[in-house]
Amino acid sequence: MNILHVLSQFEVTGAEVYAVTLAKEQRRHGNHPIFVSDTLHTPTDAPVIQLSIGERSYLQRAKNIASLIRLIREHDIHVVHAHSRAASWVSMMATRLTGTPFVSSVHGRQHLHFSSTLFSVYGRHVIAVSESLKDHLVKELGLRVEEIEVIPNGIDLETWRSKKKSAGKIDLFGVLEKTKVVLFVGRLTGPKGDVVRFLVSQVLPEVEKITGCVLCVVGGLKVPNDIPALIESANQQLGRKTVILKEFQPNIASYLRAADVIIASGRVAVESLLAGKPTIAFGETNYHGRITEETFDLFARTNFGDTGMFRQADSGLVSKELVELMKDAKRKPNVALQRLASSHYDVKIIGTRVQEVYERAVVKEASPGFVPVLMYHRVVENPPADSRHGLWVTREQFRRQMTSLAIRGYTPITFTQYLRFAHREAPLPNQPIILTFDDGYEDNYRIAFPILQEFGFHAVIFLVTDKKRRTNFWDPDEPQVPLLKPTQVREMARHQMEFGSHTVSHLRIPGTPEQQLRRELRESKAFVEDLTGYEAVSFAYPYGLLDGTAKRLVAEESYTFAVAGDSGPLRFTDDFHEIRRTQVFPGTGSFGFWKKTQPWYTRYKSKRI
Repeated sequence: MNILHVLSQFEVTGAEVYAVTLAKEQRRHGNHPIFVSDTLHTPTDAPVIQLSIGERSYLQRAKNIASLIRLIREHDIHVVHAHSRAASWVSMMATRLTGTPFVSSVHGRQHLHFSSTLFSVYGRHVIAVSESLKDHLVKELGLRVEEIEVIPNGIDLETWRSKKKSAGKIDLFGVLEKTKVVLFVGRLTGPKGDVVRFLVSQVLPEVEKITGCVLCVVGGLKVPNDIPALIESANQQLGRKTVILKEFQPNIASYLRAADVIIASGRVAVESLLAGKPTIAFGETNYHGRITEETFDLFARTNFGDTGMFRQADSGLVSKELVELMKDAKRKPNVALQRLASSHYDVKIIGTRVQEVYERAVVKEASPGFVPVLMYHRVVENPPADSRHGLWVTREQFRRQMTSLAIRGYTPITFTQYLRFAHREAPLPNQPIILTFDDGYEDNYRIAFPILQEFGFHAVIFLVTDKKRRTNFWDPDEPQVPLLKPTQVREMARHQMEFGSHTVSHLRIPGTPEQQLRRELRESKAFVEDLTGYEAVSFAYPYGLLDGTAKRLVAEESYTFAVAGDSGPLRFTDDFHEIRRTQVFPGTGSFGFWKKTQPWYTRYKSKRI
C-alpha cells in the first residue's frame, strides 16, 4: 500500500515521532510511506517532500492542495494520512478531488472557534490518540462517535530492550553521579512551555531545598526568549546551576535512562515507563502525579496529561509528590508497569490497528453502500419438535431463500474474498451478500452445502473447536446434535467455503478473564487454520455478546473481521470487529427474507431494539 503522511510543523513534535515510528513499521510490512511536511527532523528511510503545509493563507492552501493532488497521482497513493488540523484541511480537499481514501490522526485538543465547529476537516476515518480526545471530538466538535477509533502512539519496543549501557550523569548533565536529576522532556513552545515555567518558578525552589536535586529540561528546536532568562534567574537565586537547559536531543533514551525521576506526558511518559523510571504525568492540560499500576489506565485516558480538560496544577501538591518520589527513586524498575506500557503501546500492535483503519477507508471508498450479512445456525430436514430457540431453517426454506438471492442478482461472498477486495486484489460482484453459519453443525455439510454448491454460492461457517465435546454442549435446552467432522470441513474448504473461529468452548465473553479469552481466540484460530490450510480471518462472538476488551483482543490475535448479532454500526465498513448481522428464523417467510436483505432494514431494526 502506498501511504502519504501529511504533517504541518516547524519543530519536533509527538505527531512527527508517531508518524515516523508508524512508517517504519509500515515499511517492515511491505508498505511504501512518503512524508510531506514543512520540516521533518526525526530520521526516516521513507522519502520526504517539503511543502509549507503549516502556512495557512488561502493562496498557500490552494498551492498545497494542487501539490498533494499531483503527488497522489504520481505515486499512485492508496491512502492519505494527515496528522494535524492544517494537514487535514488540505488533505481532505485533495482526497475529495481525487477520490482517495483519507485518514486523520488527532494528537491534541483542537481550538474551538466558528470554523472548527461549523464543519469537520478530519473526514470519516479519525484516529484519536486518547479516550479524552475522542470525547472532545464528539462532544465539542460534533464528530460522529462511530467514525473515531482510539489508537494510542506506537512505540518501537526494540529501542527499550537494548542492554547497551547509557552515558552517565557527568557526560549528559554535567553533574556527579550521586546528584538526583529530575528530567523534563517536551517542546518549550505552547502549553508545555508553561509547564516548564511552572516547574522552574513554583516547584523547583522547594524541591531543591529538600533533595538537592537538579532539573534538566530537554526541549524542542525553538526556545522562547523568556525561558533561558527565567532559568538563569532561578540559578542565581538558588546559588548554583540547578536548572540545566538542553535543546532537542536525538538520543532521548540515554537521558531517560540516566535520570532519577521523569516528568513527562504523551509518548515520552510511556518511554520513561519502558526505561523503568519513576514517572510523573504532567502535560499540556493536566497534572496527574505519579504513574502506578493502579493509575495507568486513568492517566492514559488523557495521554498522560496532554489531552484532558485543562486544570491548573497546585504547586504544593506537585512539590510534595516530587519529593516523595525522589526518596523512592533508587528502587528497581517496576516490571509490571513496563509490561503495561509494552502491551498498550507496542507499534507492532498499533501498526496493525492503523492498517485496519486504512483498509476500511479504502473499502468504504470503493465498496457498495450496503452489504447484507445474514446469520444462520442449522439447516434441517424437518422442524425439530423440542427446539426452544428456533436456531434453524428447513431444507425447503433454505432452498427458497437461495433462489430468491439468485433471482435478485445477489452473489454470496466470504470475508476472505472481501479482504482481497480491500487489498485491491479482486473486484466485488455487483450485489455482494455474506451468509454466515454459527457453531458448525454437521447438517451444514449434509443439507446446506449441496444447496450452496447448486447455486454456486459461498458461505462462512464459524466453528466451535473443542476437540472432545462434538455436539452443542453449551446449549442444554436444545437437542444435542453432532458438529462437523474434520473430513467434512476439509471438503467444504476445498470448495471455497470459509471457516472462522467461534472460540473453543462457546464461552460468554463479557466477564471472561483476559488471559482465558486470549487463549481461546488463539487456540481456536490455530485449530481452524490447521484443519483448512488457510488463514482464519473471521471470528463470531458467541451469543453475539462482546465488550471493548474482546474487540481489542480479537484485533490483537489477527482476526480481520468479527461478527456480532444485533449490535454494531449500521454500515458494514464502519467497524470490522463488530459487524452487525441479521438472523434468519424458522418463521422468516419470503417477504420477511426480502426485507432482511434491504439497505433500510438494519436501520429500522436498530430503532426497534
